[in-house]
Amino acid sequence: MAIPTSFPVKYKCGHTEQRDLSNVAASKRSQLAESDFFATKAGSDDDGMVCNMCFKETRKVDKEAFLRQLMLDTEAFENQHVLPELTGTEKQVSSGLIESARRDRFTVLEAILESEDFEDRRDDALTAARTLTWGGWWTNQLGYKERRITNNYGPEEYLELILDGAEQEAKREPSVRIEAENPHDWKPAE
Repeated sequence: MAIPTSFPVKYKCGHTEQRDLSNVAASKRSQLAESDFFATKAGSDDDGMVCNMCFKETRKVDKEAFLRQLMLDTEAFENQHVLPELTGTEKQVSSGLIESARRDRFTVLEAILESEDFEDRRDDALTAARTLTWGGWWTNQLGYKERRITNNYGPEEYLELILDGAEQEAKREPSVRIEAENPHDWKPAE
């Protein structure tokens, strides 16, 4: 019979949860599980740990507070630098893509403005950013996970993309929306 590796452990939040103790020597697993180590001594600050459920709940609240503060900072930045409202389809607005694009625009422009390497290009960056009002452009070109993290972009790449985007936007013909006739939207002859 093998010595078990999973034991019920009590945490400082008061919950008990099964925990894999296979990384602990077999002779000490049972003793560790029965001790108050996870409730009083474990954790990064040696004051105990909370269970996974409580940890996830705390993280969720922290993330919501972080996003609320980020949107407040975004709005203040937009007002301070007179940035236009971003536009998008109804679906983009309802899905939160426009809010995400606003956060992307804020964090990218803030990185450029705070960089000492681009002091002389700050006005160019803001002027170019004001012409890019389609929310999808910001998420497609400078979305946080998809573009900036994956490609390891920094202020230099941000500036290059914004200036290029503004140049492309200036060359683009104003779009005329053509309402196509739907061949399936007909009534049968009576």
